Amino acid sequence: MASINTSSNDPLYLAYRFAGPSADLIVPAVALNFVALVGIVLNGTVLMVTVKSSSLRGSANFLMALICLCELVHQIGHIFFLVVVISGINFVSLLTADLIMAPMIFAINCGLMAMLCAAVDRLFAVISPLKHMEILLQFKYVYLFSYLLICTIYGAYSLNYVLANAFENAGNPTTGMLAESFRGTIGHKSVTHTFIISLCSSCCYVTIFVLIRRRNFVNQQTNARVLRSLVIILSINIVGYVFTLAIYQFIGAFRHMFGSPIRIWQFGFIAGILLNAAAGSNAIVLYFNSTDYRRLFKKEFKMCFELFHNKNGQRNFQINFV
Repeated sequence: MASINTSSNDPLYLAYRFAGPSADLIVPAVALNFVALVGIVLNGTVLMVTVKSSSLRGSANFLMALICLCELVHQIGHIFFLVVVISGINFVSLLTADLIMAPMIFAINCGLMAMLCAAVDRLFAVISPLKHMEILLQFKYVYLFSYLLICTIYGAYSLNYVLANAFENAGNPTTGMLAESFRGTIGHKSVTHTFIISLCSSCCYVTIFVLIRRRNFVNQQTNARVLRSLVIILSINIVGYVFTLAIYQFIGAFRHMFGSPIRIWQFGFIAGILLNAAAGSNAIVLYFNSTDYRRLFKKEFKMCFELFHNKNGQRNFQINFV
């Protein structure tokens, strides 16, 4: 772990390095973590029903679960930022932050690639439904593992260049906010990669739409409701990721237009909160667009409610008895 470069001229660092716990830093951190916590619960719910239900064993369900898992890990990373500012330390070195948040950085990029893999899988299912089904029946685990491997390789590649930048700028001060790991040239690179992946995913879904309209039907293999959910989730997440990265790059390039350093920093949270709201929307989209997921969500919520109700009833009974 590296120590902070105390001679840094970063305006935010100079303003708050000795400030101790500050509402200017804590309030945005709490707001971001609140949104992230909701996302963690919702994405965790998707993972839970996918694991427990034997009806969610298709390739689309697997990739949907992978996307939710990546978003869940990504959102857990914001806890580190909250701890740093609540403790009053306010800043750690960039290398320290990136090493601690390495799983989250990996997950963000792995999730982006998973969205593209989901689009490719659905395109394959539409173009050649019988072949898609045949592969799933005969080589299901190899097929799914190939997608997992692609996502893992891209996640590792992205993590590598982020950590390489962290080692080169080890002492740069950071609040531990995940977005601060993507500043400067790394941010430009990440924006470019995100845009390319998003464009490829969009092209897949546009092609799917054209093919479905021309055929005027959607077969069972295509799984229309999951397809619609994937399209909505992709759209929300693409807007979230691209918009957030673009905002941070814009702020970095035109920071002189936004006033004091803390106002510049806080302005970036608008995009950050929107991104995490988008990352937590997967379960909501699935609930309203997929009959299978909605049925399973209701079943799990009912079980949780009954469990809570029974425990609460037993507690009241014990209190009354005593």
